[in-house]
Amino acid sequence: MPRCALCTFAATRGYLCDAHGKAIASHSVASEQLVVNPGTPVATLLDAWGTPLPIAATVSIGRDPKACQVAILHASVSQVHATITREADGPWLIADAGSRNGTFVDDERASKEVIVRGARLRFGDVSLYFVDEALAALPRPEGPGRTAPTQRDQLVFSARLRTPNGMRIELSQRIEGGIVRANEALIDLGKLEFRLLQILTEARKVAVDPEMSYLSWAQLADKLEFRSHEADSENVRELVRRVRRKLQTAGVDDLIESKHGVGYRVCGALVAELP
Repeated sequence: MPRCALCTFAATRGYLCDAHGKAIASHSVASEQLVVNPGTPVATLLDAWGTPLPIAATVSIGRDPKACQVAILHASVSQVHATITREADGPWLIADAGSRNGTFVDDERASKEVIVRGARLRFGDVSLYFVDEALAALPRPEGPGRTAPTQRDQLVFSARLRTPNGMRIELSQRIEGGIVRANEALIDLGKLEFRLLQILTEARKVAVDPEMSYLSWAQLADKLEFRSHEADSENVRELVRRVRRKLQTAGVDDLIESKHGVGYRVCGALVAELP
C-alpha cells in the first residue's frame, strides 16, 4: 500500500493518511471549490482528500479563478489571497497578498515566510499541505457537493439547465451554499442565494406547463430561511437581484424570470446529464 506523502503511515485518502486528511478537513469546503490551472508543475498542494493540486514555481492563490492559478471558491478567501514562489534553487516562499482573513503557516499568521515539505497552509478557513515536488495526478472525489472526509456523505441537490440563449448551467449544492457552472465560469453562491435557485428549479421540474412554475414572493419567503420572521416582498426582490448580479458576471442574464403580479421562475429548460 502506498505511503502518506507527509509521514510513514498508509495513504488512505489519495496521498494522505487518515490523520493528515482529518487534520485539515472542513465541513464547509467541497472538492469542486478547488480549481487549478497549474502551468508547468514543480510542486504540489494537497487538499483534505489527498488530491494533488499541481503548482508552478510562481503561483497566485485566491477566490478569483481568472487571476489565480489555484482558485479556492470560498467566502473566507480573498480574490487574490497569497502567492507561493521559488527563485532558482532558493527556498519556497509564501507571501500574503493583503488578504482579509490572513494567510497562516502551521497556525502562525504569515506575511512572508519560508515553507518546507509538510507545511500546513491556511487561506482564510481553507487549509492545504505543501509538498516540494510534483506528484502524479489522481482522480478527484466523485459526486457534486462532495464534502470533506470527516463529514458523513449527504444527499445534495444538483440540476442541469439550458437557458433560452443556449447556455448550459449546472447547479451543485454544498453544505453552506452552492456552485453554479456556466460554460467555463464558476459562480460561488451563499446558502440563501443557492436555496433560491434550488426552489425555483424544483418548481420548474414538477410543473407540467412552464407557465405554471412561477412562485410568488410569499411562496418563496415561506420556503427560504430568512433571518427575519417578517420577510416581505422586498427581501425576496433583493435576494433575486443579488443572485442575478452574480450570474451576470458569467454572462448569464436570462436564468431567473419575473412577471409582475405573478412571481419568479427559472426560464431555463431542465436537461439530461451533460457530457
